[in-house]
Amino acid sequence: MSPARYTGQRAVLARMGKFLSSSWFVQGDEESNQSRRSLIVFNVLSNVSANLIGGNFFTGLLIVLQADDAFVGLITMLIFGANLLQLFSPFILERFEHRKPILIAVRVLIHLLNIVFIGLIPFLPVAAQTRLVFLGFTVFLVNALAAFSGPGLSVWHIAHIPSSVRVQYFSLVSMLNGIFVAVFNLLGSGVVDLLKQDGRELMGLTLLRVFALVLAVFDIIRLIAIKELPVQTPVKKINLRALLVLPWKQPAYLRSVLVVVLWSVVVNLPGSYYTVYLLRELSVDYSFIMLISTFNILVLLAFTFVWRKIFLAHHWLKPLSVGILLFAPHYVLLSFVTRDLIFLFPIAVIWSFLCTCGINLAFSSVAFINIPKENQTLYIGFYSTANFLAALTAAFIGRTFVTSLSGLRFTIWGVPFGEKQLLMMIVGVLMLGVGLGIRAIARANIKQGLEH
Repeated sequence: MSPARYTGQRAVLARMGKFLSSSWFVQGDEESNQSRRSLIVFNVLSNVSANLIGGNFFTGLLIVLQADDAFVGLITMLIFGANLLQLFSPFILERFEHRKPILIAVRVLIHLLNIVFIGLIPFLPVAAQTRLVFLGFTVFLVNALAAFSGPGLSVWHIAHIPSSVRVQYFSLVSMLNGIFVAVFNLLGSGVVDLLKQDGRELMGLTLLRVFALVLAVFDIIRLIAIKELPVQTPVKKINLRALLVLPWKQPAYLRSVLVVVLWSVVVNLPGSYYTVYLLRELSVDYSFIMLISTFNILVLLAFTFVWRKIFLAHHWLKPLSVGILLFAPHYVLLSFVTRDLIFLFPIAVIWSFLCTCGINLAFSSVAFINIPKENQTLYIGFYSTANFLAALTAAFIGRTFVTSLSGLRFTIWGVPFGEKQLLMMIVGVLMLGVGLGIRAIARANIKQGLEH
């Protein structure tokens, strides 16, 4: 090994070490630094746990429970519909000076329902249709509870992340989440595929839930360690009228809300249908999907630093718009994936990682762009509600599209197409409009001298 190369490697490792250990520290504020350490661990644990029981594995559970396309779409609508309740979360939480005990208790209940009870549903001695009813009800309840606690958790945690280290902190969290989620998803998919060969796919999915429950215990322990800082007392108590009226009096913040609405109403159109297409129609293994996902580790290690520099230099919205414009071809490529053209899948997915590395980092902060200093729980609740309302609209449109065109078959350039592939192509075209719309919002904020 040449001395020059050795020096270069040491320089890279030193830069990564500094990024991991100190770039998000605030000098002289060790208490808050300790809370950020706990926040980072909490984020990683909760994301790994959620992915082991959600995403492709949850879609696999739906297939095991014999859910059809209509029910898959209904589940997505239930999730987004329940999250609309975030609008009313501030109405309750703003009345409490100390919210930490309530938020922790709700999170424990969420874990018990989402990991344990849903995991037991396939083993209940009832008819298949009844199991689906139990599943749908529990999914709605879990997401309603998450909607209640979501704004409170966001305000509690963001208090420990001053704007001076926000880009660095969210860059680190985004990178670590992607790495750990990819690794554990790959390991989990190997377990499920191994048991699936013997006709025990359900057992594999259940083992993942057991491990997710262990992680959830440590998730709660880390959450308890995060100090709750005093919240600013509202000038006047929040009432139902304020929930519905106050956000509309903040045009600068409404533009931040519009950013997430544009994104959510398009990105949520496919729902879980494409995963169903891969698992059921193309018979793709979990391991293949997750193996491709591990490339996200390399992308995060290589490009988190790049996106971080871009955001530090150009703020949030303009780079976000570019990332979304570049993201659009991902959907077009996926629409052409068939058994004969399966090689397009890894190309499309790896390309998406390059884009979502920056997109996810940007959206970690969009909710706080131009947010008023008072009643922040209210505005976060409004932002989240608008996000999920857009997602619910997308889920309804996606479900209607897929169920109405079920069985549709045609060819484009000799490639056989169905309703799910056609939906992906449409999403790719619409994503271009989203990128251009967010770019226009960035220009409006810049023109008015606002945070952008």
